[in-house]
Amino acid sequence: MTTLQDVAKAAGVSSSTVSRVLKGNAKISMATTKKVLDAARRLEYRPIILADKFTEAPTKVLGVVMAMQIQDAFYFPILERIFNTADQLGYGVLSYRLDTRYGTQSNSDILKAMEGRVDAIIFVGVFSFNKDDLKPFIQQKCPMVSLFGVIDAPGIINCTTDNVQAAYDATQYLIRLGHTRIAHMLIHKTFEHALERLEGYKAALEEHGIAYNPDLVAIGDFSYEGAYKAALQLIESQSFTAVFCFNDVMADAFIRAARDRGLKVPEDVSVMGFDDIVYENPIFYPAPLMTTMRQPRREMADFAIKAIMDSKRGLETFENTVFRPMLIERNTTKPIS
Repeated sequence: MTTLQDVAKAAGVSSSTVSRVLKGNAKISMATTKKVLDAARRLEYRPIILADKFTEAPTKVLGVVMAMQIQDAFYFPILERIFNTADQLGYGVLSYRLDTRYGTQSNSDILKAMEGRVDAIIFVGVFSFNKDDLKPFIQQKCPMVSLFGVIDAPGIINCTTDNVQAAYDATQYLIRLGHTRIAHMLIHKTFEHALERLEGYKAALEEHGIAYNPDLVAIGDFSYEGAYKAALQLIESQSFTAVFCFNDVMADAFIRAARDRGLKVPEDVSVMGFDDIVYENPIFYPAPLMTTMRQPRREMADFAIKAIMDSKRGLETFENTVFRPMLIERNTTKPIS
């Protein structure tokens, strides 16, 4: 039987490094992580899950795979809710961070590292998995829930938000305030949620007879700096009275760019965010109280845990559940004069 020491020797690293990689330690470099996971796969290494010394029952472990930037304030309440609830239910948590932004990390490597080590998995974010990579978990009847992204595979419970409808609601709200030149700031143009929100934005404009103008759409990236630069370019090149932003961080960047160009919010331009994260974290984002679309993140985290518990009890759970974000009106929007 292949041992952890065998993997360490094949990868040219220490046994402790192998252990840290397999535990999902984010501080290990990508190059080292890849070497270890490649060696583990090549040697068909399967870690042993220790039994509880009193009950001799398998240890209960919940795997949590997080997409993109786990330091993003959007994820904090979700992860806190999942970790705390798992602890109350007697589950340990094995977490992995997967950078899906630019294709720099392999989805299959993470799944290989989790095989035989978890009793259930929650995916937080948008992933693109090969069905063959998920097959071992499906065969083991390991409950799996995907939050915010849809994973098209048998047995996976998908829990998402209606991005198209939410973006439609946000844009329609601005139109009701009298705005007709409404800009839109979105994140990376290939990102699934960005395309869905762009679709909702376009649908609201069309319904109200407002022509879609691609010049009023600015594309940032996954960073605050990228959003700020995109906002400056939009402000300097176009005339508009309102902007609907992909998320609150991007909206905050827009507000700062507007101030730097002498514009007042909402007197000169109304700003609409998405997610409702800024005011849970005022130390990080000291902006005006922002009008936004609130994503029900804690409710979705609760749903994920309940779906897993129901699945383990053999109870029926809907495979696809869609939550609808709620409009929260605050101080960054106003009727047009």
